[in-house]
Amino acid sequence: MKRLLFAAALASLAVSAHAGSSDNWFYDGVPWYQHPCGINAFAKYGHDDSPEVRRAYYTTLRDPSQCSKLFP
Repeated sequence: MKRLLFAAALASLAVSAHAGSSDNWFYDGVPWYQHPCGINAFAKYGHDDSPEVRRAYYTTLRDPSQCSKLFP
């Protein structure tokens, strides 16, 4: 029983540590290195969950030439 509780506690810690630091856009999107706008756009906008940033994110996935305009 003690082993089961210990394993559950470790799993909980691992999940919470992973949730706090994500390399993915909005924590559930593509990783920063797969997005065409790169690390600079991710660093500035990657965890901003506003509707404008979400629209820009999906637009630039379809049309990477919009990166400089939508993520200045």
